[in-house]
Amino acid sequence: PEVVLNQEPVEVTNDNVRQYWVLKNKSFSFNLPLKRAPKKLEEGHVTLRFLIDSNGNTFDPEIIESVPAGIWDYAGVKAMSKQDFIPAKSNTLGVPVYFTQTIFFK
Repeated sequence: PEVVLNQEPVEVTNDNVRQYWVLKNKSFSFNLPLKRAPKKLEEGHVTLRFLIDSNGNTFDPEIIESVPAGIWDYAGVKAMSKQDFIPAKSNTLGVPVYFTQTIFFK
């Protein structure tokens, strides 16, 4: 899909993202190709900043933090791309946002 912006995106945090967008599904799963899976399965997290456009699609992931460094980056971006967002009741205009989210791997 192409990015759809009906206005300039707003920066949001975990505290206020639900005023704009909510996850369509409470959970999701995906498989990592063996060559992309971490060599040793240690816990970690990836903090990503990404765009949720006016249609609820995600774009432009930027890795802000990765612990351990680089191990879970691919999985973090893959997880972000699997999230489906729908507008919150208060977001009747489909205001696009930049959202920073931390995804934990255990």
